Amino acid sequence: MSQEKISRKKLLQEPDEFMSLSQQVWLWVHENREKTGMIAGGIAAAILLVVGVKSYVDSSHGKRSTAVAAAVARYTQAPGGAIPADLRQELSTLADRYAGSPEGAVARFFQAGALAASGEREKAREIYTTLAAPGAQPADLSLLARQALAYLDLAGGSLDTALASFQDLLKAQGGAVARAQLMMEIAAIHEKKGQAADARRVYQDVLAEHPDGSWAAAAKDRLRILAEAGPSAS
Repeated sequence: MSQEKISRKKLLQEPDEFMSLSQQVWLWVHENREKTGMIAGGIAAAILLVVGVKSYVDSSHGKRSTAVAAAVARYTQAPGGAIPADLRQELSTLADRYAGSPEGAVARFFQAGALAASGEREKAREIYTTLAAPGAQPADLSLLARQALAYLDLAGGSLDTALASFQDLLKAQGGAVARAQLMMEIAAIHEKKGQAADARRVYQDVLAEHPDGSWAAAAKDRLRILAEAGPSAS
């Protein structure tokens, strides 16, 4: 992702910088929307997996968590988002070995991210769909899987499906992706669909709800661009 690449290791060490780093990724993706179909896994990994699942690894103890934490550490240190084949296999093995436990679910979640990052998006989708099923546990991991599915749809060009998913996620609590970022994704989809009036409304909502947030500058910039485009953008 050029100079905007995210160091997942840095994210784990410095979580306070998550929003500014994820904002850089979002801006790059927005500007290169036609080129992002192959980096769905990278989007999910950088914006969703590391911060959201870190709590499981940090708070777990014992043999299972140690094994999963070691695999996750390798995942976060993989250069350029390229997940080695042996690590993908290790995550799959851990997920099978610890099936039915929170650690097994975390391993399966990262396996999906590794698959998506390697271009196997449909296999990743199958895993995320299982993890996101109604009543699936752990509940917050289920929510993360829903968010990952939304980003897969977005990167794959399924705008209507992604839009509906992001709108549903706005109603959820405790997601890894901030509400303002979800709103920005919704507005960007409206732009992509040529629905400038809807995009303006959502960008204005971002500014109204998060005037001092890290997404305010991006929302103002999009509103300025839409205004300069005039009626032709509607």
